[in-house]
Amino acid sequence: MPKGTPTPQELVDGEVTFFSLDTEVIQGAGYNFEKGALNQLPRQLPHSMSLKLTEVVLREVVCHRMAPVKEAAEKYLAATQALVRLTDLDFAPARNHFEQLDVLASAAKRFDDEVRQYVEQCRGEVLQLADVDAGLLFNDYFGTRPPFGVKTVKKSEFPDAAALQLLDERAKSLRTKSIVASNDGGWKAFAEQSERIYCVASLEDLASLFSATDEHAQAVKARIKAVVSDEKSNVRTQVSEALRVHLFDATWDTDELFSASHRFEAKPYLAELTDYSIDAESLNIWKVDDEPGAWVVELVATVQVDVTVDVRFFVWDSIDREELAMGGQGHTFSEEVKVDIYLTCFEVKLEADPETWETEVEIGSGKYSLEAAEVDLDLSGDDY
Repeated sequence: MPKGTPTPQELVDGEVTFFSLDTEVIQGAGYNFEKGALNQLPRQLPHSMSLKLTEVVLREVVCHRMAPVKEAAEKYLAATQALVRLTDLDFAPARNHFEQLDVLASAAKRFDDEVRQYVEQCRGEVLQLADVDAGLLFNDYFGTRPPFGVKTVKKSEFPDAAALQLLDERAKSLRTKSIVASNDGGWKAFAEQSERIYCVASLEDLASLFSATDEHAQAVKARIKAVVSDEKSNVRTQVSEALRVHLFDATWDTDELFSASHRFEAKPYLAELTDYSIDAESLNIWKVDDEPGAWVVELVATVQVDVTVDVRFFVWDSIDREELAMGGQGHTFSEEVKVDIYLTCFEVKLEADPETWETEVEIGSGKYSLEAAEVDLDLSGDDY
């Protein structure tokens, strides 16, 4: 690959004209095209850049998003069958309605449409699998050329190999260079031997290549630093409220919780913001090409949050040979998480107070894990 990352001159001269995303990068952003990093990307990149997404990635995204839908549909059908056995009620109307909804097909179409709409938003196109050269693919497979050979089982690399071939061939046909965002070893290895593909590890790394650094941008950046550092500013108030909503709506993984004595089930039900700080020095800024006076700002906040979890304990009754519920208790854990925050500032004028700029605050979907901690059954409590 061209060594390192594209130079500013290459980007200014338009030598790099498109980018692409690996499935795990989209997955890492929570498949959320309407909030957060994915939503901001079209504004952060220059208008000359477009997205070439491979059909391989599109199908993988849809497949991954369909997995919990299929699981939920199977549980629904199993539950209705169990209710029929237990109650002898007629659930035919419910089953007929479920069939009419055609849940799986409807969900798959919705997920597919969302990806294609995002590609259009990025002025791009979907590269079709029909254009893959099967002969070239198998030559790479038997020759153990990247991405083949990076993992123990080479056959699992076929989707990646097809995606990378499509991107490499499109760059050659356009006589241009491209950037792929992927943290996958196979994608990195392929880019290292490609003459036309750069590889960065994340959406953030991709966007940072295009951040504004000129004198005017630095002046805007300084004004924004000041207003987000002022705890009494309206912008800071907006950020605080956005963080509260984000933390409340976030997914909190409890897999690291443990008990030395009882089996338990833990369900988070409340996450409250207690404090946060913004690293103003890590602030990044982008001029929006097709929106005069508009700037996108990325901030990183270190957030303190109290997460309350409902813990239900169970004990095994060896006489009746069944598990008995011992009741539930609330446990609160103090956690620290990093949160990416995006500001979009409109009608930016240096001579005006930033408080008078129109500013929107956006935070993407959150998925966090509670730190390892022991939960104990308190028999003296009032939660039973």
